[in-house]
Amino acid sequence: MRAPATSWDAREEAAETPFPSNQSACGAPEPRGRKGYREKILAASLELFRGKGYFPVSIEEIAAAADTSRMTVYRHFTGKAAIAGELFVRAAASTTPVYLRIADGDFRSYSAVRAWIVEIFATDRANRQLLRVFTQANAEHQEFTGHAQTFIADIVAGLGRSIPAFAIDRTRESQKRRWLEAWLLIYELLDQSNRAAWDRLDANEPLMIDIIATRFVEFVRQSTGRSATAGTAEAISAPVDCGATGIHGTRQHS
Repeated sequence: MRAPATSWDAREEAAETPFPSNQSACGAPEPRGRKGYREKILAASLELFRGKGYFPVSIEEIAAAADTSRMTVYRHFTGKAAIAGELFVRAAASTTPVYLRIADGDFRSYSAVRAWIVEIFATDRANRQLLRVFTQANAEHQEFTGHAQTFIADIVAGLGRSIPAFAIDRTRESQKRRWLEAWLLIYELLDQSNRAAWDRLDANEPLMIDIIATRFVEFVRQSTGRSATAGTAEAISAPVDCGATGIHGTRQHS
């Protein structure tokens, strides 16, 4: 005979049973059941991570903040790293348009590329708390690095849909070196943006953006044999406000 359900068991079983959706204060349907509890766990984790950082937060605190049990948290996630990984995937999805925006612009123009990089730096600065969470998660869980590596590869592939220099078949041996060059270029851009968000002096040096922009344009122009150095001298001396208003997005620092 099955043992009587505890108060937590009863609440979880009821929550995981399909019910008609209620309306939230905004008039939008509120999720119920398994998906609803998963979203509550993610929302609670995000607030705790932003407030305390990744290291101090426990699964018990997450469960309490989500108004559920430790067991329910583990039904949806294997642990704290899995929660951070899901938050990273969602953050990456929201910021991808920022990183791909140059593909719809004049990607051979130094000034256009430089303006795009300034926007990326501003975006990461606006989301420095979340960046800290992902940096700490990566330090504690080596498998977390895979999320960042996949994200960079996705950015390269996305740029390749519009920029010929990034249209690389990584499975072909003849293009492997070119693909690694593209991957490292994007990694360097994101790494320096992450560092600038935390006020690292080297990354906030105005010349850093100029150097990255020049390397990007040179990479793009290699396919046409053009050089990126012409026309950049006047821009190199211009100051950069890395604290400009940005849009939502983040990146994990490897």
